[in-house]
Amino acid sequence: MEKVSIKCKVAVSGNVRAKLLYSKDSFCFWGGADPQSGLIRDNRSDCYEKNMAGQVLAFPFGKGSSGAGLVILEQVRLDCAPAAIINLRSDPVILTGPLIAKHFYNKSIPVVNLSEEDYEKLEGAKEIEFFEDKDYIDVYY
Repeated sequence: MEKVSIKCKVAVSGNVRAKLLYSKDSFCFWGGADPQSGLIRDNRSDCYEKNMAGQVLAFPFGKGSSGAGLVILEQVRLDCAPAAIINLRSDPVILTGPLIAKHFYNKSIPVVNLSEEDYEKLEGAKEIEFFEDKDYIDVYY
């Protein structure tokens, strides 16, 4: 596998390497994701009927409900949350889920932000690796 390192802004730190689920569409966890399975239910999404459980979920922006963090927390509790999240700009409401998951469930869900140019480089990638103490991610093709 080819590896490329991409500089990022870390919103929530953590160590993980997982497969990538990449989207060009904004995403809403409330109503857009099944909190009991991780299945994407938003039929307008280019990831419709794919499962985010245990994968790095990349979507440019969050949209919608203030309940997004609660959906992520329920997914963590049921072990079907994304392994990590990549955005262009993370919505503070979405960040509440990964931040609180560290405290309630001792589960780390890294969240990073990329430039638009670097976000586009994710298309076609297979896996992403995050590091607790680094300001970059490794992208595997």
